[in-house]
Amino acid sequence: MTPESLQAFELWMDDHLEPASSEFGRYWYPLTVPTFGRDEIAAAMNCLVNYRTSMGELTREFETQFAQYIGCHDAVMVNSGSSADLLLAYNLVNPSNPRLSAGDEVLVPAVTWPTQIWSPLMAGLKVTLVDVDPQTLNVDFDDMRRRLTSKSKCVFAVHLMGNPIDMTRMKQFCEEHDLILIEDCCESLGAKYDDQHVGNFGLGGSFSFFFSHHMTTMEGGMVTCHNEEDADALRVLRAHGWSRGLKTPAGGTPSGSANAANPTVVDDRYRFINWGFNLRPTELQAAFGLEQLKKLDGMNDRRRELAGRFATYADSQSWFECFETPAAGQASPFALPMLLKGDAVGSRTELLAHLERAGVETRPVVTGNFARQPAARLLGDVNPKDYPGAEWIHEQGFYLGLSPMMDDLKLERLIRTLDEAYAAVVRPTQIRKVA
Repeated sequence: MTPESLQAFELWMDDHLEPASSEFGRYWYPLTVPTFGRDEIAAAMNCLVNYRTSMGELTREFETQFAQYIGCHDAVMVNSGSSADLLLAYNLVNPSNPRLSAGDEVLVPAVTWPTQIWSPLMAGLKVTLVDVDPQTLNVDFDDMRRRLTSKSKCVFAVHLMGNPIDMTRMKQFCEEHDLILIEDCCESLGAKYDDQHVGNFGLGGSFSFFFSHHMTTMEGGMVTCHNEEDADALRVLRAHGWSRGLKTPAGGTPSGSANAANPTVVDDRYRFINWGFNLRPTELQAAFGLEQLKKLDGMNDRRRELAGRFATYADSQSWFECFETPAAGQASPFALPMLLKGDAVGSRTELLAHLERAGVETRPVVTGNFARQPAARLLGDVNPKDYPGAEWIHEQGFYLGLSPMMDDLKLERLIRTLDEAYAAVVRPTQIRKVA
């Protein structure tokens, strides 16, 4: 973290800590609080008053700075993290350079956000769910090996809740079985493995700038890539299949007017060289991102500080635990996940109800076991019980919010509230069992 980044974040904290410490509706401890202020608002307003709203120079500058931050060749901004996942998947079946074919299998963890499942499925690929390890919230390597078939061609690695996967094992696994690796880093901006940012280990990585994430552009996302060919392909897929924005005209056709002798000649200003979507961001989002990027290291350091204090509390408790980070990994905590254990096992519903009544906002660990979701029928015949790690997270796991804007007093109050919830919900149950 640079001194300039720390100073920018500390000055901003001074401006905004008091509003963030106030009550938010029914919750005194919400999932998140705003991490933007006058700098981001002024940057967005500057776009408006200068009529610079559609994707343009600021977007390209944000892409460049983000790529430098992550340490990749280039980055392509889109309108959401889900769209980033979609581009990653469609780049696998890109007609201009197909790496996979219809029906090829992509291995995806059973506890994840659904766009990591829908994106390859929509691209015509087959999704095979893989169990997860409750100790890390990430993929279970033994189960992934068991689920390999001759059709397995890709792993969609998800660094869940800011916890990096053991990428030494992941890279070895993919190389051993000749699998393409793509990464979802939407909840893990700033996480590293072996001092390298996640999103750098495979063909590409996706990031999200949603309101509650490590940095925000309100809605927005980014795809990292490692060569010019993929950067160009992603930009074409992002915007209608259009060659606009590429460094050189693409498609192999000279400029000019169409005529009977050369009917394929088109105006370069409207040259479409592939299929595509419209997933473009706005300049307002990029302006937000450029200001947030200045504060990102400071915000992530504050997240780690708060999560570290919470982990110290968790270590002293017998009724829940947090996740484990691989030895070579550095987490970038997205939230405060909790996994019940000991005498609290089976009390999740009652504990969450107590916390919600006490003003603490809660969530399940994203989808829980996705095999239990109604939409899992789109994957074919999946049995939730085939994923015992995901089942355990589904039944015993939940998370609480984490924001760099939370002050120390809020965290202390949260810890007291958790003690009270355990005393009110779990201990009376144990007493009744003994009696």
